[in-house]
Amino acid sequence: MLSDRQLKWLADKIVNDSMKIGTKPNPSYLKARKKYRWLEGTFTLKQAVRRSGLSKKTVEKILAKYSDVDYGPLIIKKGRKYKVKERVGHNVMINYNASNKALADEIERLCWLNGAHTASREMSAEWLKNSYMLHPLETLYEFPPMARETRKNIDYRLYLEAVEREFWAKGIPVPRLLASAMATKKIHEIEDRKKVRWVIVGWPHPETAKELGISPAKFRKIMFESIWCTFGKKTREIINRYHRKFYGAKKIRIVANDGTDLTFSVRRFLKDDGILSEEDIKNSDVGMNIPCGEIFTAPIETSANGTIYYPKTMVRDHGMVYGLMLWFKDGRMVRYKAKRGGEYMKKLLAESTGEKDRIAEFGIGLNRKARYTGGDILIDEKIFKTIHIAIGWNKGYGGKNQSSLHFDMIKFLDKCDGKVYADGKLMIDRGVLVA
Repeated sequence: MLSDRQLKWLADKIVNDSMKIGTKPNPSYLKARKKYRWLEGTFTLKQAVRRSGLSKKTVEKILAKYSDVDYGPLIIKKGRKYKVKERVGHNVMINYNASNKALADEIERLCWLNGAHTASREMSAEWLKNSYMLHPLETLYEFPPMARETRKNIDYRLYLEAVEREFWAKGIPVPRLLASAMATKKIHEIEDRKKVRWVIVGWPHPETAKELGISPAKFRKIMFESIWCTFGKKTREIINRYHRKFYGAKKIRIVANDGTDLTFSVRRFLKDDGILSEEDIKNSDVGMNIPCGEIFTAPIETSANGTIYYPKTMVRDHGMVYGLMLWFKDGRMVRYKAKRGGEYMKKLLAESTGEKDRIAEFGIGLNRKARYTGGDILIDEKIFKTIHIAIGWNKGYGGKNQSSLHFDMIKFLDKCDGKVYADGKLMIDRGVLVA
């Protein structure tokens, strides 16, 4: 699907440019230095005794303690010299599908070269569905200790589009999906608290293309062209221009000729520009998508009022909904109506927990190569001249909603005379920046 050269290039972009995976300050070093100021650099036993002012026996005991793997180890002995490890490798979780295993292998190789530790797992739609259907219902309510400890200790989570079927959850009873939702919500809470950095990398599975109603060849073309566009200079220039225009905005209004008239207050706008920068982390934005290309914000969760209409939207894992109108009051989606496929929306909400029906995100698509796939949200939400509203979780990028659900819905502004106002000023007219 990709040449070896393309795989290596993409893996390098993900590991080294976007996520900057490698090493981090050694927690044992930071703690030990408060007690033993002499523990730094490289030294002999004789030098350590002289530095510390302690007896040889005491120093040997301290060095033996911190040479244990329970401490990293903090001390490594090379010949007659001891070296203090001030940094340790990041812990990286990698989920992948059989069809993108070559990319996962190259990512893992680069992580190792950079000193990081990895744990990888192959997944599939069948594997995921079986995990819901084969477990006893009572077991699905559990949050396994091994899963809890894994989430507490990872620094990065890389998800390489591991599930090849969009509608894999069809046929799974709601009680089974709901039973595991509490554990999913708890995973969000742990990762948000620890600020685990994450990336979702799209992949053009033929099975997905079939479900979306487009040819596998067209899906591949759209996917990879939008991925290559992700890392282009022009893309970042466009993102920066829109970001400057919306930076500092307090109130957004979206109107269109299809009944849409929605207003809400916002926090600062963030950039999805292919790089997880220190500024992003400072602003509580710890994740990104590939392909990327948008500016987005976590709205004030109690502020949304009005209506928004979607001619067609995909309800993740279940199916397509047509003619969907949403009503918001004080931030909560209080009502919805669909011309067709409303049962998928009903099931999605029934299987989710937490603030599942509150506004969570407002985003503006800015990837020039992204084209409509008919439902692959990772691409569709990046399409130029689109906006998207999400409900559910938003804790990971500055919001307050905690939920097992994050559900994005795409709207084409150029097809409904759509307009976006910021603080009363027209900013986007039919998808194009005018301010």
